[in-house]
Amino acid sequence: MIIMKPSSSTTSNDCGPSSRTTTTTSASSTKLALWTVSALAVSSGCHAFQAPVSTSVPATSLSPTPAYSLQGRTPRQRRPRSSTLQAFPSNPEESANAETTSTTTSSSTPTSTSLSSTVAPSLIQRAPLTAPLTRWISNRRAAAAASKQEDRSSSWTSQNMAIALPALLGLVADPVLSMVDTGFVGRMGPMDLAALGVCTSIFHMCFTVFRGSTVATTSLINSAEDPAEKRHIAKISLQLAGVLGSAVLLGLRFGGPAMLATMGVGSGSPMYKPACDYLFSRCWAAPAVVGIVVSEGAFRGNDDSKTPLVASAVAAALNLILDPLLMFPLGMGMAGAAVATAVSQVGAAGVYGWRLWKRNLLPQKADQVAPGTTPRIIKSILGANLAMLAKQGSMLVFYTMATALATRMGPMHVATHQIALSLFWLVTMWLDSGSISSQVLMGKNLNNRQKAKSLTKYMAKYSLAQGLAFSALVAGIGGFVPGVFTQDAGIQSLLLKCLPHLALQQTLVSVTLILEGLAIGGNQFRYMAAGTLASTVAGIYQLQKATSVVGIWSTAVNTFFGARLLNSIIGVTRVHLSLKKKEREESLSEDAVPLTEVAPSSA
Repeated sequence: MIIMKPSSSTTSNDCGPSSRTTTTTSASSTKLALWTVSALAVSSGCHAFQAPVSTSVPATSLSPTPAYSLQGRTPRQRRPRSSTLQAFPSNPEESANAETTSTTTSSSTPTSTSLSSTVAPSLIQRAPLTAPLTRWISNRRAAAAASKQEDRSSSWTSQNMAIALPALLGLVADPVLSMVDTGFVGRMGPMDLAALGVCTSIFHMCFTVFRGSTVATTSLINSAEDPAEKRHIAKISLQLAGVLGSAVLLGLRFGGPAMLATMGVGSGSPMYKPACDYLFSRCWAAPAVVGIVVSEGAFRGNDDSKTPLVASAVAAALNLILDPLLMFPLGMGMAGAAVATAVSQVGAAGVYGWRLWKRNLLPQKADQVAPGTTPRIIKSILGANLAMLAKQGSMLVFYTMATALATRMGPMHVATHQIALSLFWLVTMWLDSGSISSQVLMGKNLNNRQKAKSLTKYMAKYSLAQGLAFSALVAGIGGFVPGVFTQDAGIQSLLLKCLPHLALQQTLVSVTLILEGLAIGGNQFRYMAAGTLASTVAGIYQLQKATSVVGIWSTAVNTFFGARLLNSIIGVTRVHLSLKKKEREESLSEDAVPLTEVAPSSA
């Protein structure tokens, strides 16, 4: 700080008659004013004192005029606050701009003494130390306000229903076909119904395992930004589906008897012949079924959930018409039911193929794919598919072993298990539609932690409400179910004992499936596969203790889904921890501002 010493020369003024008294009073007043204003300038860090100079004194004397006189006070000259420095600039650019403004203002008044040149630089150098804290508080407030605004503006219910309802009808296609077959075959006798139960489990194991391809294809196409790359992914996925479908066809045709023997239906069993009739008559549609699974993922990845709905409707209508026609008037029996199901699945595949061509979702002549894209896509498809296939495979191993155990218990137990399993799959596919919507929505909002958190809360509440509603529904209709599928009194009695457990499981299954969808949408593929495998081991352990079909549904199934629920909770937690870590890293990268020394401004 510069303290200006008053000159000894006398100055004509109106302070009083005596020049000596005037000089003394002027010097004391000047010194007091200088110290007072200097203290204010240092404490605020932004005000600069300007001492007016008398017109009768040369500029070189730097003798300031008193800040106020005895006759009256002269207001101090202050700079506008808009031109002063900010004590704590929010970022280095604002600090530099503020310094430039101060320098310009100071240099425009050559007779003024600027204190900002000695005070402001130290404050500016300390500003970056407080900038991270200030920015963190500001970001937290902005995030809280944005979260409240998103909760008001975004309707998770409408988004959920827009995805879940069409997906629901697409998912229930296969269980509906099985239910139709079960309803018609059940009128032929308990032996044919038991054979159908064994064959349905084999087909379910062979085809449902590729449901992981639907999840993988949806995620890969949804994450691709280039339309040409989306079409390329769809093409490679369909080619892979053709290869896998052909392998399933050959495996069922030539390995069918061995599979039946593994399920407890040997060549000497009375169920062997009807089981072979159904198995061999339906296996030729395997490539179409695997193609349907992959096509469904392609349409979901392109935000089209209506095409799977149309294809499922076509399949259900064909099966409902052909089943009674081929089984009874034409006398084909079990083979007729199998042919009706196969034709309906080929019809659904035809709908998918037509819509893929109509919507230009397959590669075009003008598409240009960068070199090295194809190997990368194949690697991504195989990696995601292997993880999801492992998850689905471990689940189907549990269901298959449950069916095999029921088969060894006797025809009455396996027939009861088939009816309960068909009803369980139908309701589970309905519940799984929420899992699909949670997966898609989580994938779309994965880069926004606040939205992902809001979505998780909503889907958890939705899964609980949905599960309770379906538990009440199954409990309410339980008394009418046995008479719809069979007239055998023994099967009806066992089924009535299984239905209470089946009803209670719907809440557990609903929460589990939706949380699994959230975890998979957060790219927890490998963890979910490993956790489902561990859950399968726990379920199989309980299966070994079951002595009747009631024990299978009361203990083993509950253990299996309870372990999966725990695994899904951990998976969702991992998603949010990864999002939190990513947000912290981004915040630290933004706050990493180098401390640059600011040179003092020259007056």
